[in-house]
Amino acid sequence: MRPDLRAYLLGDEGSRAFGPGPRELLLRVEETGSLRAAAVSMGMAYTKATRLVKDAEAAFGFKLTERTIGGAGGGGSRLTDEAKDLLARYEAFEHACTEDLRRNFDECFSGFCGVPRVGCVVMASGLARRFGANKLIEPLAGVPVLERTLAALPDDTLDVVVVTRHPEVEELCDTVGVRCVRHDGPLQSDTVRVGLKALPGVAGCLFVPGDQPLLREESVRALVADFQRHPGSIVRLGWRGAPASPILWPAEELPALAALEGDAGGSALLVRRQELGVRVRIVEARDELEIRDCDTREDLERLEAAL
Repeated sequence: MRPDLRAYLLGDEGSRAFGPGPRELLLRVEETGSLRAAAVSMGMAYTKATRLVKDAEAAFGFKLTERTIGGAGGGGSRLTDEAKDLLARYEAFEHACTEDLRRNFDECFSGFCGVPRVGCVVMASGLARRFGANKLIEPLAGVPVLERTLAALPDDTLDVVVVTRHPEVEELCDTVGVRCVRHDGPLQSDTVRVGLKALPGVAGCLFVPGDQPLLREESVRALVADFQRHPGSIVRLGWRGAPASPILWPAEELPALAALEGDAGGSALLVRRQELGVRVRIVEARDELEIRDCDTREDLERLEAAL
């Protein structure tokens, strides 16, 4: 399945003034040097070609063709400077619309009828210095923290990859059947870059901290659904209007994320490019506990008490 686009310019009264047909006709006039020859090459009656040109001229208020005299054929037609300017503007407009159409289609139809799903990078490379051990494999009510996080990520909606530096995390992913990529980069930006490289061609990418074990599947689905309804948006889970994680980025911003340097992720890009703020949408979590992570053992104890 793929999108298609026909861009038309309408006159004040709502009738078509210009579109793919007149554009092709003018291009062939330029090529053949004759309106009649252009019409013949398109299998179009000369009277129809004349009408298309005259209707467009009436709508725009200037001539599109002018007669030429002499030559082997005894004269013909050529485009006016105004017609050439119109063609250049129309083609630029059509190209821009086509680019937006492709992006919006990929986002709105992600996961539908073979359209690539939204990607999901699970950030699982932290050193957990405050925790004192690898918190991602610590049990929370008998289930490892990371395994609980992964359980909230629906595989019918997301193309998930866990990015880690830890062999024990890779072993856990093998056990639960989730794709995992190992790397040795020391910085958060390394994790982002490796994750995006593992997910080429996705319509957008959800970044999920691996230590967010009370995240709910319903909230993740709500994030993706909001993203599909508002293409081009940056969608974040939040609580009472305050933004938190996970955060879903549109495909057009993924190269900027991949270019980040240092110990920085998507939040740094939002700070650096404040114009992105108007594109951020907040999806409310079902419970405040969903956005809590496990930076310390006390955090883990509080989440276990809540369970």
